[in-house]
Amino acid sequence: MHKSIHKLMLASFTIAMTFSLTLPAFATGGPLGPLGVLPEPDSTTTVQPPAEAPSQDLTGGPLGFLGGLSQPESAPSGPDTSVSGATGEVSSTADFMVESLPDVQQKINSHFVSLRLLHPDQSWSDVAYTSSGSTAGLSSPQGFISMSLFSDGLPGDILYRTYSSASGWSRWVMNGEHAPWNAGSNVEAVQIRLNGVADKVFDISYSTTLSNGAACSWSYNGRTNGTMGTGAYITGISICITRRGLYDNTSTANLVYSATSFDGIRFGDGLPTYIDGTGSAFTGWAWNDRDRYYFVNNSAVTGWQYIDGYKYYFDESGKLVTDLEPIIGANGPYLIKVNKQMNCTTIYVQDGGNGYIIPLKSFLCSTGDDTPLGTFHTPEKYRWHEMIHSSYCQYLMRLNAGLHILLHSDIYSAPNPATLSPATYNYMGIARSSGCIRFVTGDAKWMYDHCPIGTTIQVYNSSIPGPYDRPCVEYFISEQQTWDPTDPEAVAAFGVLYTGN
Repeated sequence: MHKSIHKLMLASFTIAMTFSLTLPAFATGGPLGPLGVLPEPDSTTTVQPPAEAPSQDLTGGPLGFLGGLSQPESAPSGPDTSVSGATGEVSSTADFMVESLPDVQQKINSHFVSLRLLHPDQSWSDVAYTSSGSTAGLSSPQGFISMSLFSDGLPGDILYRTYSSASGWSRWVMNGEHAPWNAGSNVEAVQIRLNGVADKVFDISYSTTLSNGAACSWSYNGRTNGTMGTGAYITGISICITRRGLYDNTSTANLVYSATSFDGIRFGDGLPTYIDGTGSAFTGWAWNDRDRYYFVNNSAVTGWQYIDGYKYYFDESGKLVTDLEPIIGANGPYLIKVNKQMNCTTIYVQDGGNGYIIPLKSFLCSTGDDTPLGTFHTPEKYRWHEMIHSSYCQYLMRLNAGLHILLHSDIYSAPNPATLSPATYNYMGIARSSGCIRFVTGDAKWMYDHCPIGTTIQVYNSSIPGPYDRPCVEYFISEQQTWDPTDPEAVAAFGVLYTGN
């Protein structure tokens, strides 16, 4: 029954890239690069991914991916999808989406990923781009110290980080942001992965060539590629995106040239272990695609752990648990922290006298230029409330007395859960509000139900989403679906359960 309900829900979904969105000519505000601005709630500008990437040179700044893209004169071939061991099978979720949703194939053919490198002299390379099934590459004989990737027409997030012997792994960045760098420290290894809708449908693969002439095999979905501790650095990088699960991506041969010939998590009997490419004992965070672990001296931890000023919980397999409500309940009191820069909200509960250091869960949100920074205390709530342009929202909490800023659901045309503007659901975290803090309806309801009047809300800016990775929209709904699939009232009315899986 559960699978049938889930498939029924998915059958109503499309990956529809046409939406009400106003795009600036060149968006430079914030680390996420060229994100659109969605007024609350009305706009009639239609934006679609280009049928083919433009060929003119890009003349904007380092985040100028809304400008023209210059196609590389030549590109190395992509990963071999017919190699021995290829399964020829697609994971059930991706296969169902691709085969069942009418416009997915069009989106596969129309989106592209852009890649740009920062040279040691602080100049930026031209842009290379790839669409599904093709490969893009850039060479930089002098190496590079940072890179930036951006997906245009590819729904979801693209995340990446870089490694150098001098500074170790950078933090993860996303969607056009520049990977942090140190002058004089060439990038030796990279990791790239996808999130959200993109990750459900696509694999991202990447390979590098090194200053010592070595060529690395293709890595996939967040695995390390390059070199560590050899004195060499990356002089060329290629990327490719393909439908998820089309080939065997389990090989680890020649991905990393290092003391251990491998860098990453090893799975076997018992808890996973980490093999550091340098050969040193590893303590720190590591990712396997979306799953996050913490290792101490190469061994994954479990249970409650104090790390980086927070109290985290890891399950019996070592995976970080990012929704603690099933573990500890939802008893409050709560601290709500809204990261305006990253459009990410985290709910905290107290750890006794240690304060609010337990991240209970996190929500994707959309903020705006007029969203104020500071510490506030919500003075009132509204079940429904009329907004500007005769629109409505559910489950609202005022940010502070005397402020017009509200925390609320996505946008409706009437005080009726069957009148949703679907674009405000699909582009949560990308589209900007007029200053209010917008959530999908299920998340807005959770705060409305659990956080009483007087709850402290802190709004701040940081390039780090929070203690957890930023959540994402996992599936798009069609332009004809006028109810939020996270809304319990709508689910009850329509008899369909959204599982998010």
